[in-house]
Amino acid sequence: MKRRAPWIVLVVLLMIIGSGFIPTGYDVLFAGNPFNLDEFVQYEGGSELDGDLGMTYVASLQNSKWPIMILTHFSKKGVEIVPSVTGQQDLGFEELDYQNKIMMEQSKIKAEYIARGLLGEEPKLELQGFYPVYYFPDWKNKDAVKVTDILVGIDGEKLESYEQLDQLIVEKEPGEMLTLSLVREGKEIEVDVTTYPYKDYYGNTLLGVFFEEVFETSKDENIEWQNIENLGGPSAGLMITLTLLDKMMEESLLKGNAVAGTGTITIDGEVGPIGGVKQKVIGAANAGFDYFIVPLDGEWDKNESIARKTISEEGLDIELIPVGTIEDAVDALEKLPEKKGRE
Repeated sequence: MKRRAPWIVLVVLLMIIGSGFIPTGYDVLFAGNPFNLDEFVQYEGGSELDGDLGMTYVASLQNSKWPIMILTHFSKKGVEIVPSVTGQQDLGFEELDYQNKIMMEQSKIKAEYIARGLLGEEPKLELQGFYPVYYFPDWKNKDAVKVTDILVGIDGEKLESYEQLDQLIVEKEPGEMLTLSLVREGKEIEVDVTTYPYKDYYGNTLLGVFFEEVFETSKDENIEWQNIENLGGPSAGLMITLTLLDKMMEESLLKGNAVAGTGTITIDGEVGPIGGVKQKVIGAANAGFDYFIVPLDGEWDKNESIARKTISEEGLDIELIPVGTIEDAVDALEKLPEKKGRE
């Protein structure tokens, strides 16, 4: 037995070392420093920001390896370990990159349309179709709909709104066949798929893939986006809208204050929930921002509650601004006290 002991120790050591090269199937999330949007959003003839508007984000190590995951957990603030998004979606890097870029492109379009509308303009808006944002991993037809596809019709009926899309799916039974009209590489094709075999919490039929709208709007040539494509996806919507609006307005919304925030935004100006609120509010506070704009709590998502709990538990010096619409955010910023002498 004594002769075998060194071999056993060696095998155990090799197993430990070897495990360091094996992905865990988990992502490590931690706070990132917010991006100041002043340089990314430009409006010719407009004003520079009188203060700071920061877009928060979550830094991540995707499908991390064991040693890195453990070290990060003890060395970073606000760390969370969650199942890998890449693993859940079964998407490659290029597909995820494409998703992020189309999400940001739609955030820019919404920002322009909403900002111009709030200032009394009437820009044109056209629905182009719907792009896939999330697949159920066990949906048997997930390979039939590519990340780069645009959904334009169901069962021969052209889609005119998200409500119509939703209704056409709800009318089906779980496991029932339907035909999707997709624009793929510039050509319209038809693909037969079946709905998801299980209903949702409310008893509604699901398709197995979720979509978001693809809009196009008339352009204001004074608006210029500087290298903003790689900053993030839909959670950038609220903050780039506020940045553009501030630059287009005669009077500053910020009045010398430093405001960070996050939130998706619909074409109607409603602010929606996001993930990683804990990391985002920590990142904003660590970077010295005065205020953090966060989506109001909804039925399922509790962004505001998570942010308040994080501020309390971590002892963060930052004030929360919960909002439900772009109008809420504008009203809150207009009421901020003027701040002078910011370093």
